[in-house]
Amino acid sequence: MHQLINPKIFPLARKASFMPLLALLMATFILSFAAILTKLAEFDLGPGATIFNRYWIAAVTFSLWESQKLVFPGKPEQECKSSGHLTINDVILFGIEPLMTFICVSLWAISLTQTSVANANLLHNMTPIFSTLGAWLLLKQQFDNRFLVGLGIALFASSCIEFEDWFIAPSNFTGDMLALLSSVFYAGAFLARESLCNKYSVSTILLWSCFLRAILALGFTLIMEDHLFPLTQSAWFSVVALGIVVQVFGHGLLTYSFKHFSSSFVSVCLLLDPLITALFAWIIFAEKLTPLNMVSFLGVIAGIYLARLGKGSQKAG
Repeated sequence: MHQLINPKIFPLARKASFMPLLALLMATFILSFAAILTKLAEFDLGPGATIFNRYWIAAVTFSLWESQKLVFPGKPEQECKSSGHLTINDVILFGIEPLMTFICVSLWAISLTQTSVANANLLHNMTPIFSTLGAWLLLKQQFDNRFLVGLGIALFASSCIEFEDWFIAPSNFTGDMLALLSSVFYAGAFLARESLCNKYSVSTILLWSCFLRAILALGFTLIMEDHLFPLTQSAWFSVVALGIVVQVFGHGLLTYSFKHFSSSFVSVCLLLDPLITALFAWIIFAEKLTPLNMVSFLGVIAGIYLARLGKGSQKAG
């Protein structure tokens, strides 16, 4: 009688589970601004310069955060988890995560020039399949039927928004394969970040990740584009928002969720991203929003809930 909600039926009601899930959903909401802000920035900047400014601003922010830890150190028990020695495997993971993310973004950008937006979105959203397969093969994680069915429902619901355009849009095999390959690299980056979260703090992981991504983007921009930095106030606003709001807060909350959930479940939740972006595009750019968008949104929510009930959503101990 004292327990109004049974945590066995509604596991999201448990406090230990609710707060990390809330952080993950907040991260998904914040990350949905990325496409809008990138579109605004690219009125003045090329894609390489937009990426470079996003990451150097985030790297500086994380550097300041790490510096204040030296001046105001936390309690010893709070630091013990990150006090392990740096190993060769750690160095490899710190290199793989930003490299895979950068390759993913590059393939995604190229695919948009080779195939339709509908095809590219549909195939890029295959990330949960590859993150689940990678977690099973490489991390030996186990997933039950309930998780897999939830994944399938969320994936199908998220993809439904693209199906109509996909059938009528011209297809290019090369562009389609690049978009699909981008989802493979995105899944690999998720798995690497999940492994790093076992040992290192969120700010440490993202500091080095953003720093290395900024270096990669700098090389690309110097070779391919005319200028590095924004020339207008609106472009500066966009890249600062990308660096601080999206990268620091959005990816900070996302990386925190890797300490509690598997990369497979995180990637399923991120299927909400394009649906929230569609809502913002409707509000900001007056783009068309159909009843199918709302049905897809509810379908993804149902799939996420079912996946959360299944074995495989929690981070392996």
